[in-house]
Amino acid sequence: MSDSFFASTRKRKKPSFGNQRKPSKSVGNKRSRPVNNDDSDNDDEIGAGAIDDMELRGSDVESEEEIQETATEKRMRLAKGYLDGIKKGLDEDIGGFDAADIDRDLIAERLKQDAFETTGKLHRRIADKFELTGIDPSTIRQCKGHQLAVTSVVMTESGKFLYTASKDGSIIKWDASTLKKLHTFPGARKGIKEFAGHTDHILCLALSSDGQYLASGGKDKAIHIWSVAEDKHIVAFKQHKDSVASLAFRRGANQLYSASHDRTVKLWNVDERSYIETLFGHQDQITDIDTLARERCVTTGGRDKTARMWKIVEESQLVFRGGATVKEKDGSGKVRFAEGCLDRIALVDEDMFLTGGDSGSISLWDVNRKKPVFTYPIAHGINEHESESEGVIGTPCWITSLTTLPYSDLFASGSWDGYVRLWKIAENNRSFKQVGQIPIAGVVNDLQLLTTTAKKTLLGVGVGQELSLGRWIRMKKAKNGARLLELSVKDNTIDTELDDEKSQKDDLGDNEDGFLVFSR
Repeated sequence: MSDSFFASTRKRKKPSFGNQRKPSKSVGNKRSRPVNNDDSDNDDEIGAGAIDDMELRGSDVESEEEIQETATEKRMRLAKGYLDGIKKGLDEDIGGFDAADIDRDLIAERLKQDAFETTGKLHRRIADKFELTGIDPSTIRQCKGHQLAVTSVVMTESGKFLYTASKDGSIIKWDASTLKKLHTFPGARKGIKEFAGHTDHILCLALSSDGQYLASGGKDKAIHIWSVAEDKHIVAFKQHKDSVASLAFRRGANQLYSASHDRTVKLWNVDERSYIETLFGHQDQITDIDTLARERCVTTGGRDKTARMWKIVEESQLVFRGGATVKEKDGSGKVRFAEGCLDRIALVDEDMFLTGGDSGSISLWDVNRKKPVFTYPIAHGINEHESESEGVIGTPCWITSLTTLPYSDLFASGSWDGYVRLWKIAENNRSFKQVGQIPIAGVVNDLQLLTTTAKKTLLGVGVGQELSLGRWIRMKKAKNGARLLELSVKDNTIDTELDDEKSQKDDLGDNEDGFLVFSR
């Protein structure tokens, strides 16, 4: 059977755009279907996401006001709304400003940043501006409140709140500045029904970019949506048939992607509390998922050793086959370690991503190439242990977590070797090197790099005595909890991220989608 690089999913029928819609026997709109909270595993209810009846228009009948509005007036209204939104966000983040500062600096900078993020290309070379060598362990703040290993950490974009989830089934909300515990969402024992929360290990968390929703998933096969402002449970999605391994919100939209051990990816509209569709393709448990601004996501398929990019609108997927090997240094070509499982994935920008697995290697991929652009072997060293029959055996420390600072050249990786390692992507985007390491005792189950609206760059670390998916490794001296660190900026560092106007004009152009593209 041919192993095609481009693997297409099903074809959709074109929706009718006539004024009259044909009545359908199906229940509601399949594209945005209200969720039934019953524990139903009926495939006919959730299907494969067929959307023959999808309504693409906003409404069948426009209001009189909308009919009278001209195209120019509509553009003006949308532009004013966009600027008002920016002003409101800046007011909340900074706590007051004057009109001169807005006109001269704040709005201009935000518009420029939004324009560059719309391009979907790496455009921030900031790794060199941080002091990443010789980090003082005393600057690493700790928060302890979970009984078992912490499996996930997320921070709000404002940098105000930190959320941690654990194998004990609970979620804790922290004040990120003081690390004071603000609220606890408790877990319950297995088998308890009608409980507004998790009844087994929580494996993942995700926050919407507008800071409105927190999503959590776990071994109880459920996705729970929580209100950030009100600290209450909103809705539960129970359509997955196995553990929910990873969650990701699309930037700028409350569209949620979920990856499960049942080998499927599901899409959800959290605003409407509804299911959208299911994506199929992986041949083994899906272990990780990530997304940015475009309507697409990337996943890793565990032991099927593939990473996949799902193009939602085009209904197609790109398949990238892993299987990195580490050979002996004596030149014999003998394979020392082989990648048997791809566990972690993180998007650098819309066209590049990173993967890591049980071989200890980190690979950099370009979506236009079938093979990795660059692979760094044994990134976290060798783990040696005694065997009664074979003596000392050395195996690579797995890559248990990966995170990027989106659209920049900085990323971080974690394992159980005692360090979180920081890396810089080269100028030509064809390699990377280690630029720092942070001492962290325990198994690093999750990482998050975030630049807050106050221009602080924070690193959140979820640490446990054991792995999130098992107990193959147990480090009794480690402390279950989260670690939080602010990356310090070098003295006299000049921020040149977006200052070179001439370079920007040379590198920007129009692509087929009408967006600006940043050429490499």
